[in-house]
Amino acid sequence: MKQLMGSGKLQPGDVVVLQDGTYTDLEEIDFTGKGTFDKPIVWKAQNPGKAIISGKLNLKIYGEYLQLEGLFFYQAWALGHDMINFQKEKGIYANYCRMTHCVIDDCNDPQKKAKSEKEGEYWVGLRGTNNRIDHCYFANKKIGGLVLQVWLDTDNHLNNHVIDHNFFGERKPYGANGAEIIRIGHSWSSQLESRTIVEDNVFFRCSGENEIISVKSCHNVLRRNLFYESQGGLVCRHGHYNVIESNTFIGHNLRGTAGIRIINQGHTVYDNYIKDVSAFGLLVRVGVYERPTPETDVKKEPLTSYHRVENVDIAYNTFLNCSLELGSGRGDKLPRNVRFANNVYSGEVPQLKIINADELLPGFLFIDNLWAFANKSTLDAVPYERIRTGFKMIDKPVDADMIEKKRVDTCIFAAGPYWYQPSKEFINYIDLHR
Repeated sequence: MKQLMGSGKLQPGDVVVLQDGTYTDLEEIDFTGKGTFDKPIVWKAQNPGKAIISGKLNLKIYGEYLQLEGLFFYQAWALGHDMINFQKEKGIYANYCRMTHCVIDDCNDPQKKAKSEKEGEYWVGLRGTNNRIDHCYFANKKIGGLVLQVWLDTDNHLNNHVIDHNFFGERKPYGANGAEIIRIGHSWSSQLESRTIVEDNVFFRCSGENEIISVKSCHNVLRRNLFYESQGGLVCRHGHYNVIESNTFIGHNLRGTAGIRIINQGHTVYDNYIKDVSAFGLLVRVGVYERPTPETDVKKEPLTSYHRVENVDIAYNTFLNCSLELGSGRGDKLPRNVRFANNVYSGEVPQLKIINADELLPGFLFIDNLWAFANKSTLDAVPYERIRTGFKMIDKPVDADMIEKKRVDTCIFAAGPYWYQPSKEFINYIDLHR
């Protein structure tokens, strides 16, 4: 099988079937060929869940219109950096390939320490262009490294990947950096466009670190995802012009649960629903440097730092029982031209955290927002006129529960592989514990 898959002789429409059984230490596997849109080349399990891949693995996918289907990676681990890599080597990538209805569960090298940041490994390295990962299940990563990394190349960075309808299950707190679930790009590639779409996924107790999704590139879309009891947030860490739309965050006030953190420029934050998160519902950070230009000396102003927030639109979002934190962090590059419009802010007690308000607030424009707290005097008590005049007092929104139910149902019942029982059990848990 390994010889056939790496031979380059597979033709459009060919299907390679992995028979039921446990396959241990497959080590190096190349899956290559050139399928077509109508006739992809498929590697699939005879019966999903009964063909198990474990032990040392370095699966390289490269070519066009290749598809993994129904494979079960259980207690496997990377023979190298990425366990599953959408390239053969630099310059030889996967394009128009797909990984669907697969499971990666408890894949941790037993020789590596759970808390050693230098020994991390990635489960999936997504490279090339126009690839899709959908209806998969990922859970129980314990050692350092990401679940899914979107890699950008200077000469091949318009990825156009789609990551959709997956169930990202529990990852316990790692205690160090480098435990994100998804990262799109790196600091060095942060000024490049990726145009990756992350949509309709469930992130269930994804608590490896404070960035569940870390966006480090430009022109990406993150929409209609559910973050449930996850100790971290969706973070625009580097890069510009990203769209954060129609995501749902439900924290149940657990420690470390968060919403959206904004850094850099040109983002749109639209129609998100954030409820009962303990860290922050929205955080807009100050910058250390201005946005880099081709003339910027990155040795003096490193891309790993924080750049000014500017030209950001935050509109039609709902913030329930959570804090709005504006101006936190080290630096003197205050946000500019941030429009905060038509949002709903509600809960038991308002939690506004404004740092250096006199200098900060002129960079914000508050328009037609709704203030819905039981104590109607709380708006008058806000000491900042710019905020008071940008909100209108209303009664608590009566349709919030209905909106939440619709959003959660739409996401959970379409996510994950149809055949994996733990995915079904966690979906049922979310359904019963709103």
